[in-house]
Amino acid sequence: MNTNDIFNSEFSRQYDASNSRFSAINDNLHFLVALLLRDLPTDARILCVGVGTGNEIIYHAVKNHGWHFTGVDPSPDMLEVCASKLEQAEIRDRCTLIEGYLDNIPDNVAYDAVLCLLVTHFIQTSDRGDIYRQIKKRLRTSGRLIVAEIAGDTTAGNFDEQLSGWAALQAVSNPNIPMLDDLKTLLRKRLLLLPPEKTEELIFNAGFSPPHHFFQSLLIHAWIANT
Repeated sequence: MNTNDIFNSEFSRQYDASNSRFSAINDNLHFLVALLLRDLPTDARILCVGVGTGNEIIYHAVKNHGWHFTGVDPSPDMLEVCASKLEQAEIRDRCTLIEGYLDNIPDNVAYDAVLCLLVTHFIQTSDRGDIYRQIKKRLRTSGRLIVAEIAGDTTAGNFDEQLSGWAALQAVSNPNIPMLDDLKTLLRKRLLLLPPEKTEELIFNAGFSPPHHFFQSLLIHAWIANT
């Protein structure tokens, strides 16, 4: 999947507004992530993979004035929006933005934590294990990985029940609730869902501690794991 085909200029400018229906979920997720990172050094370095428009950087940077952030994203359009928001938040001087992927990040910095939030469901299943292995190489000893993704077992007998709640969420910004079959087709076309336990296996097999599943809201799941 070529994410640049999705996150083009027009989409990037409208991204935050189009995802406003997730705001309550995202606020809770960021709050919990902040709790899990509360004891990092005052000069911690944080890597944000698939940084998008930079919302996680802004959330944590305004609360931790000594933290420095590196954001990497393959979409130049998303990074342009991100840079503008960081300037407005007056935190641009503590942020490095890199267009590309993990292997485009200089390897002379070890990070205290890596955030990979709502990114991996766009990545081919066969590539995800390597993503986690690359992340591990960039973390300090006892560094932390936090992953959030849209996940689910599409073959499970109760998946339609899970989808009904997801459809209701979509209806927050769209009064026409999609039919479940249409929603399944959309998920398969745009996203690459894995069962949550498969994601946990991939993280563990990349050399991390057994992931702790600390968050779920409908189909959005999140884990923390240590090196």
